[in-house]
Amino acid sequence: MKLPLKWLKEYVDFTVTPEEFSERMLLRGFEVAEIIPEMDGIDGVYVCEITAIEPHPNADKLRVCMVDVGRAEPLQIVTNAVNVKVGDQVPVALDNATLTGGLVIHPTKMRGVASAGMFCGNEELGITNVEYPGCENGGVMVFAEPHPNGQRIQEALDLDDCIFDIELTPNRPDCQSIIGICREAAAALGKPFSEPVPEVVTGYGDCRDVAQVTVENPYLCPRYCARVVTDLKIEPSPLWMQRKLRAVGMRPINNIVDITNLVLVEYGHPMHAFDLACVAENHIVVRNAKQDEVVYTLDGKERVMSSDMLLIADPVKGVGVAGVMGGLNSEITPETKATLFESAVFRPENIRSTARKLRHVTDSAARFIKGVEPVNAELALNRAIELVEELHAGRVMGGMIDVCSADLMEKEVDASVSHINEILNTNLSSGKMVELLGSINIPAEAVCDTLRIKVPHFRTDIEKGIETDWDIAEEVGRLYGYTNIAPTLMRGDTFRGRVGESFRDEDRIKDTMAALGCLELYNYNFISPAELDSLMLEEDDERRKTVRLMNPFGEDQSLMRTELAGGLLRAAALNLNRKTGFGRFFEVGNVHFDNADLPEERKLLGVIHFGQDEDFFTLKGTLEELFEKLGLEDVRFEKGGSPYLHPTQKAVITVSGEKLGEIGAVHPKVRRAFEVSAEAYIAELDFAALRRHIARQKKYKPLPKYPAVQRDLALIVDDGMEAQQVIDVIASAKARVLVENVRVFDVYRPKLPGDKGIPFGKKSMAFTFQLRSDDHTLTDEEIGQAVNAILKSLKFRLGAELRA
Repeated sequence: MKLPLKWLKEYVDFTVTPEEFSERMLLRGFEVAEIIPEMDGIDGVYVCEITAIEPHPNADKLRVCMVDVGRAEPLQIVTNAVNVKVGDQVPVALDNATLTGGLVIHPTKMRGVASAGMFCGNEELGITNVEYPGCENGGVMVFAEPHPNGQRIQEALDLDDCIFDIELTPNRPDCQSIIGICREAAAALGKPFSEPVPEVVTGYGDCRDVAQVTVENPYLCPRYCARVVTDLKIEPSPLWMQRKLRAVGMRPINNIVDITNLVLVEYGHPMHAFDLACVAENHIVVRNAKQDEVVYTLDGKERVMSSDMLLIADPVKGVGVAGVMGGLNSEITPETKATLFESAVFRPENIRSTARKLRHVTDSAARFIKGVEPVNAELALNRAIELVEELHAGRVMGGMIDVCSADLMEKEVDASVSHINEILNTNLSSGKMVELLGSINIPAEAVCDTLRIKVPHFRTDIEKGIETDWDIAEEVGRLYGYTNIAPTLMRGDTFRGRVGESFRDEDRIKDTMAALGCLELYNYNFISPAELDSLMLEEDDERRKTVRLMNPFGEDQSLMRTELAGGLLRAAALNLNRKTGFGRFFEVGNVHFDNADLPEERKLLGVIHFGQDEDFFTLKGTLEELFEKLGLEDVRFEKGGSPYLHPTQKAVITVSGEKLGEIGAVHPKVRRAFEVSAEAYIAELDFAALRRHIARQKKYKPLPKYPAVQRDLALIVDDGMEAQQVIDVIASAKARVLVENVRVFDVYRPKLPGDKGIPFGKKSMAFTFQLRSDDHTLTDEEIGQAVNAILKSLKFRLGAELRA
């Protein structure tokens, strides 16, 4: 925020040096980043009077001048300027003087004649007719009024003050205005603040009879104020206004536009002026833009809008991007005869999103993004109309169009005096706090141990509720002075820290996954809507119940994720693109589902294996090892799974009948969508369900005393038979011995009917298992009986035949 010293002096009695002022502002939370001289970079230039002019003896176009610079002896200057004469006072740059562009002047000889310096024009001094009328004459600048010889150029031009460049914190949008920062400056200087009150111009007639405003989205535009001015006289603004604008880095354009820019700087509230003749039916409509609607802004560029952007329009077309920039089709021109002044309030998050998408952040957008408040909208509009009347720029119509859904009521809050003293480690009385708050125009009343505070409309950062004491303590602390508060060491109660069971379980699972060769991932919780399509999820899939962010970084991060698969696949694609060849990753992360009341948060475990030497069974083995370490029992892999998994290589994982998750090879279409160049295998597990089945107590199981006997069976079964069905039958067969560690180790499907003795529609599955007894060594007879019992059970329940 740039604060010119001249502007500050209009509101506050300034009696200190700029350096001292900077120190005082710093102690109140406002750092002065830089003190910029008005004629920055100009030094060593003085007023001189030309006392004699002689032709140059060796050059026709040069002249030798004698000048009085207020020193004992006159100086000689050689110049080629033709617009100077004896008696003129002009600026002269002497030895070691610096001019614009860093040019340094030294005495020299010009065609054999010594010259002590150089006469200066407006370009060398970096000024225009705004700073000194008539200086842009194409030659040496000539003073129109007398000045003491030897006077510094800054003093002669009344440009000897400075500009404070002040850093603002995000919670103080009220200080992004001259009035707001001067209010704080007055408190820092201990001086009263002369707050301006704009005069309400009555005008003639009623503008509501000639113009109309409709706000279709009051949430994004809580207040829209407008007034109309007719019989405009478009001309340059007065020099005092141009000087003020240039001092804060703004370019003067014409009186109407300069008025809106001056109000922007003074009140921190952006305004805009529309050519009313270019607004169809004199009707302003504030609405959401249509998708891909095009608006040409004042900079002449085409802006393609989206439906979430707010548009200022008329019944036919768009005439401006709300909060960012006006439209080219309604700009103020020399032919404009009537204008509608807009002073509105727009939601910061919407303007931030619009400016980011359009890649165009203007001064107005920057202020809307930080936040403006509805009461100030009317004050700013009154100030603009006051300036129109003052400059005789047109005829002001009476009345004000005000479409308002915002709460304009004054906010009252209560703060505890004792709590504030506890926060600050002070012992201030309630009366002292009232005095301090009053210095920045926050009226307060002490009632016992309570401060009853009327929060001014411009202090939107002071909240009502549990934050109130802290907000007021911050104000009291900086106004009282942090240097006046005795420093103390931090204190607090100590306690023995404990890691909760859920954290211990998570650490245990992560450690096990790392021991199994997996690297942990941390992906963003935000995803693109296109990700759900790439995963081929059905329209009624629960994972499409996403939570949409109100203010996303972009469309590709506009939703809270409901699955981990997308992030795992992106990580695999990235690593494969970098020629890693293979990888094993896992992630423990939260997902969110949009329910009727509040979003539901769940935690998932995602695992991916991809690349060389990885397949469905390596991933299945990883999970089985994890389940064994956690003590899970009755884990089953059954047919089913999500659409993004290969239809013939996927399974649903259950534990004791409860669904735990799913596992499978990634569908080829999904791999192509995520640009994964190798085979990939994914598992997603419900973390809460996984924790519910962790064995909390380890059971001692003695080592078997008697040896186990391993047997293999090759069976011919229906082609649609699942391995788990066979395993269940083998394990539960009435074999009168223990049947353990049943697993499938081979599957063969005939390429032709009858191939290797396997009929059409059948397949061969080979299983291995162990037979054992707890109290004796099995005999051959017992083993044979057990195998026959298993085969009979398979035949009876599944129709399975022993393969010859």
